[in-house]
Amino acid sequence: MSGSESFSKKFGPWEFKTPQRQMHYHYANEKDPTLRFIAEDNPNIRGQGIRRYWLMDVKTLYHTMKQNTSNGVENCFYELMPSSKCTHSDMTACSTMLQHFGTRAYLDIEFKEPCDWIEYETTEMDQETIGLEIAKRFHLYLEKNFNCKCELLILKSHRAHKKSWHIIAKMFRNGVEYLFRDSLAVLTLIEAWFADGKVASFDYMESDKRKNAIDNSVYFRHKLFRIYGNQKLGSDSGPLKWDQYYPEPAEKVAKPKFEDLFVLQSYENRKMFDVTSSDSCLTKQKTSTSRKRRRVEPSFSHGHLALEQFYFGLPVWKEVKKYLQQRFVFIDFGIAQFKDIETVYIPLRTKQCPFNNGSNNGCHRSNHSYLYVYMSSGVCFWFCNDSECKKLKKRIDFPMDVTMKMRSLYQRKKEITVRI
Repeated sequence: MSGSESFSKKFGPWEFKTPQRQMHYHYANEKDPTLRFIAEDNPNIRGQGIRRYWLMDVKTLYHTMKQNTSNGVENCFYELMPSSKCTHSDMTACSTMLQHFGTRAYLDIEFKEPCDWIEYETTEMDQETIGLEIAKRFHLYLEKNFNCKCELLILKSHRAHKKSWHIIAKMFRNGVEYLFRDSLAVLTLIEAWFADGKVASFDYMESDKRKNAIDNSVYFRHKLFRIYGNQKLGSDSGPLKWDQYYPEPAEKVAKPKFEDLFVLQSYENRKMFDVTSSDSCLTKQKTSTSRKRRRVEPSFSHGHLALEQFYFGLPVWKEVKKYLQQRFVFIDFGIAQFKDIETVYIPLRTKQCPFNNGSNNGCHRSNHSYLYVYMSSGVCFWFCNDSECKKLKKRIDFPMDVTMKMRSLYQRKKEITVRI
C-alpha cells in the first residue's frame, strides 16, 4: 500500500503478478465504502491492453489527474466495473462494493470511417449525428420500458477515421434516481433492446463480420469504461470530452460535475431497479472454447432501387463497368451499392491488398477490399479493410474519354433524360 503525495485515499498501483486480484484483496481489507476500482493504461509497459490498477475515491482521482496534467503526463484512467459474477469468487471485494454502488445504463458507440453500413438510410446520414440518433432511440426505449424520466449525458472522443461517443443515462422515478445492480444487469436491458430490432439499422460490415455501432462487450464482468477527461495511452484520440445533454435543457445549463460523469454511483439517495444480471456473456465464453466457429460469409445489400434504375439508364455507367471488369476480373456488380446519384460502393470478393501489404503474395488472410466510384469527378478509389491499410487508398483512373463523359454528365446545366 502507498498513500501517494497528499492523497490519503490512493492505493497501488498493482501491475505485476495478478494485479486485479491484488487490487481485490486490498479493497477487502481497507473496508472504505468510498473507494473504487480504477484501471490505468500502464505508462511503463507500452502495449495495447497492458494496464495497472489502483484503489481511489473520486476526489483523489480528480487531483491525480490535475497533477498529471501539470506535469505533462497523459491521463489514461478507466472505471473498472465490480461484478456480481466476480472472477475472484473467493474474495468479498465485489460483493462489498456492490452494496455501496450501483451502475447507470451506458453506451459505448464507435465505428471507423469510411464505414460499410448495411442500410442505405444510415449511409446517407451525416456521420457526425449518428451518436445523437442512437442516443434518442436509447432515451425513448428507457423511458417507455422502465416507466421513468431519463436524462442522457453525452461525451465524445472522435479522431481521424473513427467516431466515438460515450452515453450515460440518469433514470428517475418520482424524482429519485434508480441504478442497476451491476454492468451485467445493464447488459440484460441492452440485450432486450437489441432483440427489439430498434438498433439493427446501425449494423455494418468490417473484416467479413457483421457488427453494430454499439459495443455490447463493455458490459461483461470487470470491463472498463473510460473516464471523462482521459484518453487511450499514446493514441491520437485526445481526451473524452463533454458534448451535450439529451434532451437539451430549455435553458443553458452548466456541464455536469466530474463525479456525475461516472457510470458507478453511490446508493446514497438512490434506489435500485429490480433487473436480473445477465449471464449470457459467461455462456458465450464457455461455448466459444468448446467448438470451432463457422466462418460467416459477408452479406451485401444493393441499396435504393430507384438509384439502381438511374444508373442502369446511364450509357456511361456501362462503360465504367466494362473498364472495371477488365481491371478487376473478380468484380461482381450484382453486389454493388448505389449510395447516391454520384457515388457507387462495390465490395470485392478478394483478399488482394491494393498495396500488396498482405503476407500471402500480397493478399490478406481475412480482410477484403472495396471500391468507391465517384461519377461526378470521374475517378475510382480502391480501399482495403485491413487495419494497417485503413488510412490508405489507391486511385484507379478510367480512360480519358470515359472520365470526360462522367464529368460532363454531372457538370452540364441542361436537363437530361434517363430511360429506366
